[in-house]
Amino acid sequence: MPDTATKNEHDLLAVYLRDHCAGAAAGLALAERCRQANEDNPLGSVLAEIVAEISADRDSLREIMRALDVSENPLKSVVGQVSELVGRLKSNGMLTRYSPSSRVVELEGLLAGIDAKRNMWRALRSAAVTQPAIKEFDLDALIARASSQRERLRAEHERAARIAFGAD
Repeated sequence: MPDTATKNEHDLLAVYLRDHCAGAAAGLALAERCRQANEDNPLGSVLAEIVAEISADRDSLREIMRALDVSENPLKSVVGQVSELVGRLKSNGMLTRYSPSSRVVELEGLLAGIDAKRNMWRALRSAAVTQPAIKEFDLDALIARASSQRERLRAEHERAARIAFGAD
């Protein structure tokens, strides 16, 4: 724990990082599932890039956690992955196959996760004032990558909505 941070600040940051690490596990599982379901269309290649980036982002988060002496909470990660699995049970109007509306909903989930991740990188940039170990990481680059992911997926979401709901 850095000398300039109080124990309470460090504990709060640790909980925050563990929650985001669990979210990263769920987000990566969702992105991978969506990529697999869209291998046969242009979205699949966009998602292949984004899956690799989300994996790298999760690795960056883990590195930050190690630098701050924050361990992962395996239970939270499992809960995050189970939550992603439960999300698959939603009704999509088709009992046994992937629906065009499934694509829209999954992209919305990915967009929400990317927004949360981008906000986390911003919060960590603010926390660097009292957590000097964070200054070693290029948070501006991580924020820019999250913004890029968001823009690419936003365009794909619009296309998926047009296809699903008859505008294309």
